[in-house]
Amino acid sequence: MNIFTFILLNFLVGFISDIILNDLSSRIKFLNSLIPYFEDKSIIVAALYAGITIVSAIIPLLNLSNLLFKFYIPLDFKGLLKYLVLSYIIGFIYDYLIYKLNIFDNLDKYYEQVGAGHWGAIAFIFSIVISLIIQKYIIPKL
Repeated sequence: MNIFTFILLNFLVGFISDIILNDLSSRIKFLNSLIPYFEDKSIIVAALYAGITIVSAIIPLLNLSNLLFKFYIPLDFKGLLKYLVLSYIIGFIYDYLIYKLNIFDNLDKYYEQVGAGHWGAIAFIFSIVISLIIQKYIIPKL
């Protein structure tokens, strides 16, 4: 698997996911706490922030995975499990730092409601899994 394709796919998944989340925040009650975040920026700017945030977390993941497991991208199920555990840890730390350092404005209500760490880690894992599926199963058939 190509590392650069993997990074690009994660950016795109983060970008598109944020657009969907932006729309859902006004339609689904438990996501309403994200409305203040999305209100003060364009949908494209918010999505760019999401994509850049994912990429900024993917880079250390790739390097740590190579250091710890001797692969940048997992090629088997056992490797995938290790990768996802490491991804959760990195995603949790990133989300916690976003909260503590107040990197993005108007997320206080969201973090008060759901807490910092877990949901950011889950979003990171989602991006990784979707990107791996696209890279392994969809791109080769194009």
